[in-house]
Amino acid sequence: MKQKLGIAAVVLALGALGVLGTASLGRTQAGAKISLGIYTPSIAFANSQDRFRYVQRLAKAIEQGTGTKVEAKAFTSLSALKRQRADFAIIDAQCVAVNPRWNVLARAKVGGKTSQQWALYSSQGGNMNALRGKRLSFVRMGCQDENFVFNAMLDSEIGKGFFGGRNGKPDVPAAVAEVASYKGAEAVFAPVGNQKGLTRVFTASAVPTPAFVQLNSSVSKSLSDKIQAAVVGYGGGGAISGWAKADDSAYRALRAKMRTQVKRPVFAAPPPVRIDARDILVDPKTLNQTESTDIGQHFERPADTL
Repeated sequence: MKQKLGIAAVVLALGALGVLGTASLGRTQAGAKISLGIYTPSIAFANSQDRFRYVQRLAKAIEQGTGTKVEAKAFTSLSALKRQRADFAIIDAQCVAVNPRWNVLARAKVGGKTSQQWALYSSQGGNMNALRGKRLSFVRMGCQDENFVFNAMLDSEIGKGFFGGRNGKPDVPAAVAEVASYKGAEAVFAPVGNQKGLTRVFTASAVPTPAFVQLNSSVSKSLSDKIQAAVVGYGGGGAISGWAKADDSAYRALRAKMRTQVKRPVFAAPPPVRIDARDILVDPKTLNQTESTDIGQHFERPADTL
């Protein structure tokens, strides 16, 4: 009887180990539930519900393409997304740029393009000098925001003390409204097309659109490849009109632009100067031209001494 109980206990223990083993592999196999998040404050969705509906529709497309259950969530901060440990996410370029370990699987299309032109807009007119000491509104992403504004947008040309203050807002519509409607600031950086009647002061650099990234490295490559194919094949429409194949070069370039650029003068080597001796020398008159020899320059040939 004791021997039978011992065998049963071993079988149960092995069964439990099998269950635990399956659970530990569940996140990497098709059929397990994965989580999908979105954090895109630079994309002007109509509202937060519209953003959530978009990620829900994309999650359904991934489910159909992979057979894997996908749980979709929208986040108002990158820190909240990280706390929830999302497996995959749509994340703004600024944050992708400063997190080079993330695996970029696809690039969002906004207006059919994979980059957005940004500009500085003002309620004070188109003169940069008029903004000295004024307040700047910007999108507070928590991803080296100061470096993004002063290095990537202002090309390290303006000191951090130029503006009288900075108002961080949760997304582009709120940052623009701070200047256009609430008058809490006089200038704002925003993608072209979101200015709401403000005057463009100057055009800044183009910024990549958000990326679809893999955050959980334990997800199997086969499942990751299926998810990538489902995302690239998803049309969607709306604020994000579609997706392009993976290419992280634009995010690496943005990361480089966010570093402080030290300007140094460039001294060009002067071209060589070639002087013709005839330009500066005068050929003397010869003794054979005695008729033109000036007075005081007569010569006498010495007598032959031989």
